Amino acid sequence: MKSGCRVADRIGELEIVGNIVPHLWYKNITFTSGKAHFVAITLLADIVYWYRPMVIRDDSGMIMGARTKFKGDMLQKSYQAFADTYGFTKRQVKDAIDFLVEHHLLVREFRTISSSSIILSNVMYVQPVAENVKRVMDERSHLAELASVCPPVTLERTSPSVPKEDLSRHEEGAPEMEEGTYTESTSKNPSKKNEQQQCAGECPVTFFKENEFGRLGSFMQEKIKSWCERLSDSLVVEAMKRAVEQGKHYWSYVDAILVKWELLQVEDVNDARSKEDEGMVEKMYKKPTRSVGRKPVRTELLPDWFTEEGTVEAPAESFDEDFDVEKAKLMAELEAFRERGAGVVM
Repeated sequence: MKSGCRVADRIGELEIVGNIVPHLWYKNITFTSGKAHFVAITLLADIVYWYRPMVIRDDSGMIMGARTKFKGDMLQKSYQAFADTYGFTKRQVKDAIDFLVEHHLLVREFRTISSSSIILSNVMYVQPVAENVKRVMDERSHLAELASVCPPVTLERTSPSVPKEDLSRHEEGAPEMEEGTYTESTSKNPSKKNEQQQCAGECPVTFFKENEFGRLGSFMQEKIKSWCERLSDSLVVEAMKRAVEQGKHYWSYVDAILVKWELLQVEDVNDARSKEDEGMVEKMYKKPTRSVGRKPVRTELLPDWFTEEGTVEAPAESFDEDFDVEKAKLMAELEAFRERGAGVVM
């Protein structure tokens, strides 16, 4: 069927595969200022594309069914994979994913993938919240209204075993494994499982690598491990976060923070903050007060001989008598001068 427009007919023949971005996303997925969050919109469109089912047809073209474009129960993709695909920085991608998770448009999980030869921690899986994605396509939608329909976030899910040869090439950034599952099997002890998941989410080694603190050799791994044993994983990560905030991506700065916390006998992150706040208040009270804008007055100590006996100090009245005597002399001279002037005949 022809439309009558040659260009439109040629465009209609193109098989365009990829992301579809609804126009209302640019209106509804925005910063607090109202400006569209282009990075978050692009990443959400990419994730939604991977979750759109792929139609399976037979040789005659009849639809036989549908399947996902990826293996497993969730899409596995790293920050770096998104950054390489769209030309964003890794920090931009992370901030955008955090934004989507915070506004309940995305579910993110960090899992541990293990096999007989390797264990990978902090592997990221993402999944869109279908109900909320549908709502942001509405003209009257607002991000603040999306929390009520957001499904609960699961810490871990069990996936069937996926051999290395069955890993899909569509799962960009997925680690290769000889055998095993996408995540660990469900533990019988839920509290232990939650602790493992929290450790995976705050892995010091992963944070070290992602924030480019330097080359992670065996020596640095031992240093990090030693501090984790002496304090805790969360405190080591917190120290590195503070170094990143100050723009000091080197370990000596982190090491100085950890030494200070060890001397203060810090137990956790909250304890570190409270003790540092107490130290700041103590410094403010001990700081000497100085008058603003005024220089200190210099005082000279008089020598002992200056006040010894024998030194005669003139009383204040003597200065007044001398002044009166001099004044009387000057007045007399002035009067004599006037009389001499009066006697001169012109």
